[in-house]
Amino acid sequence: MPANQSNVNLIGNDNLSRTPFGRILAWAVTYGRYIMIGTEIVVLLAFVSRFSYDRKNSDLNEEIAQKQAILETNAGLEKTIRKIHADISTVRTVLPQSKAMIELIEHIQSIIPPDVYFESLSATGNSLSIEAIAGTTQGFSQFLANMNAIKRLKNLEVSQVRRSQLSGTTFQLKSDIDHTVPLDKE
Repeated sequence: MPANQSNVNLIGNDNLSRTPFGRILAWAVTYGRYIMIGTEIVVLLAFVSRFSYDRKNSDLNEEIAQKQAILETNAGLEKTIRKIHADISTVRTVLPQSKAMIELIEHIQSIIPPDVYFESLSATGNSLSIEAIAGTTQGFSQFLANMNAIKRLKNLEVSQVRRSQLSGTTFQLKSDIDHTVPLDKE
């Protein structure tokens, strides 16, 4: 014969669902279990995702170390390139002035009377200095008139004028150069 089954209820049935403790207990047994399972799933996902984030972090650290090594290796090349860029910008600022200076010197050469000879010509920055010899006084005066006609030359100053029977008139001419004024070629 089968054994009688006995049911033991330690909580009790008498109006348990109506008491506050009974309600909390019923809620904990039904919904609390779902909350606990959901929380455990979130914790497990966080634990598993940590491995993936650790791997990404180590990959990024390796990549940073490689790129730092490349930058340190190319530091000398970068300095050289920066110096070349600085030199190029200097040339870009000096080159237009050099072209203007060459143009001015060529113009002065074209207006020299036949009996005037230069001993020296110095054109630096914004100044022009000429030491010359004129064979005749007409050549000397023609040269000065031609130089005065050049609008780019400002503050024309003639000094150290000496007259000699053998060489002619020796003189020194100094002037400021205004690069903003266009050179009128006649």
